[in-house]
Amino acid sequence: MCGIFAYAGSENAVPLLIDGLRSVEYRGYDSAGISVLDSAGDIQTIKMGDHKASLENLGDAVESSGLSGQVGIGHTRWATHGEVNQQNSHPHSSSDGMVSIAHNGIIENFIELKDQLRGTGIDFKSETDSEVLAHLVGNSVSNGSSLREAVIFAANQIKGNTAVVAISAEEPGVIVGLRVGNAGGIVVGRNDDAAVMASDTIALLPYTSEVVYLEPSEVVEISKANVALFDLENNQIHRDTVVTGQNFEAAQKGNHPYFMAKEIAEQPGAVQGAMRGRTDFAAGTVSLPEFSLTAKQIEKIDRVVLTGMGSSLHAAMFGASIIESLARIPASAENSSELRYRNPAIGSTTLVVAVTQSGETADTLAAMEHARNAGAPQAVVLELEGSQATRVADFTFPVRAGQEIGVASTKTMIASMTTLLQMAVVLAESRGVIGSIQVRTIVEGLTELPALIGTTLGLNGRLESLSGRLAEFNDLLYLGRGTQLSIALEGALKMKELAYIHAEGYPAGEMKHGVNALLGPEMATVVAAPQNSLYEKMLSNISEVKARGGEVAAIVTEGDTTIERVADHVIFVPECPELLQPFVTLVPMQILAYQTALNLGRDPDKPRNLAKTVTVE
Repeated sequence: MCGIFAYAGSENAVPLLIDGLRSVEYRGYDSAGISVLDSAGDIQTIKMGDHKASLENLGDAVESSGLSGQVGIGHTRWATHGEVNQQNSHPHSSSDGMVSIAHNGIIENFIELKDQLRGTGIDFKSETDSEVLAHLVGNSVSNGSSLREAVIFAANQIKGNTAVVAISAEEPGVIVGLRVGNAGGIVVGRNDDAAVMASDTIALLPYTSEVVYLEPSEVVEISKANVALFDLENNQIHRDTVVTGQNFEAAQKGNHPYFMAKEIAEQPGAVQGAMRGRTDFAAGTVSLPEFSLTAKQIEKIDRVVLTGMGSSLHAAMFGASIIESLARIPASAENSSELRYRNPAIGSTTLVVAVTQSGETADTLAAMEHARNAGAPQAVVLELEGSQATRVADFTFPVRAGQEIGVASTKTMIASMTTLLQMAVVLAESRGVIGSIQVRTIVEGLTELPALIGTTLGLNGRLESLSGRLAEFNDLLYLGRGTQLSIALEGALKMKELAYIHAEGYPAGEMKHGVNALLGPEMATVVAAPQNSLYEKMLSNISEVKARGGEVAAIVTEGDTTIERVADHVIFVPECPELLQPFVTLVPMQILAYQTALNLGRDPDKPRNLAKTVTVE
């Protein structure tokens, strides 16, 4: 969940570590620090625990300190153990100061290990679980082990998902990285002058486009001139580098004030990216080259289970609805954190589809591993290729939305929905539920989808005005039905994430079963109500809210004069086929949350207490 960057080369590592940490700060953090081997061969550590000012303050501190050295590690922390302060920030040092480590993940048996280490006379300086690693590694190094051997020893002592980078004053030119389980990635690259290691590929792009991804239970040792992989038995592993297609410039804001504004604006392109190579507009066909199941194998699928967390779960809900509707296969969307623990009844005839932006979400990876052990064929829909999820899944569907920097998902969700819609079409056509004429009709709609989304982006001005009104409420209700339910849930999630307003997404048909007790002038209601097969039902639900004194903001189809007479605020979206309506109602939900956050003085790129990649429970 946190950011890691490490450098071993011929330049002063200090400013490079700060720049590297800035490139991964979008993951979310509340503390930051670096450890560097100085010219005397000593480890010098500077760290800050100042919430969002941490990285800026760290940069000022290292500049004024005059610290320099050619090998170092850096870390941005998102607290799981211990409050936010300097002592709990990373990197952590061994008791003799000869080892420093930075850690992502959770050590499940840290209390037991801490007690054992305290029994040997070690005095802990922090409240974190991570410091245990510093002492385990430090003890081994002081007893004559190499840094790599010491890290492997520590890996065999701990329980839980972990990613670590470590340096030692005994081996001043070396950095060792470790990955155990699914605590976020470790990616490594080198050029003629340096080797670098980070939690995200984007941090390596200024140095190289050729990288190596660590698999779980692997160790990497880097120096200025070398990169070497090992397993947890210290056996060397040989693996070719891969060329990453990410572009560093695409990670910059450009003319947009925030990354989120940029990424919302990029959604027409994100949809196009998801359709590239899959939807043939001229032929009127949809195919999935990545999906190698035969027609007979697809015919044997008797159930589809989609799983994800947060916005990915909402995309999965849309996917389940479309798959069941089009392909007539029973389909459900389930929260990964629940799926992984309830021993679901899945097997060889169940298609499991994971949705995850990063491909490193801990709960989703655990659900995927359960599905693999159960013998279920599984696909993953994601942005970051080369991540752990791609190595678990049988089929990988990159959404190709482009690097998303803002913590709250926007373009990756809409690209995931596009990919899932295409999957539904392929499944339906393969099973003979729909024919080529129906597919062509769907393709004709998809042809217009980027333009429809572009038109919806033009609502910014009207939504800015509405957001000022919603910012006055402490509680908001979001209602939807059918495929619009997942959009209502996403709208509420975005408002919580960005504006810190309590917002509840709810199926409109269930209002009488509890939520009506909350209705009144103190809580505004946002309704997704385009003209579709459930329109009359939604009109009735809006009337329920109004009858109880509630203020209603409705997202409706352009030209709808009926709801315009009933609702207090109306946002018109372009008319389009019902299949595509969730795409055009999603965008105003995103903009509304973004604008409300700005009205309240929030930073939409870095919501408090949240991180981009959730690699721990």
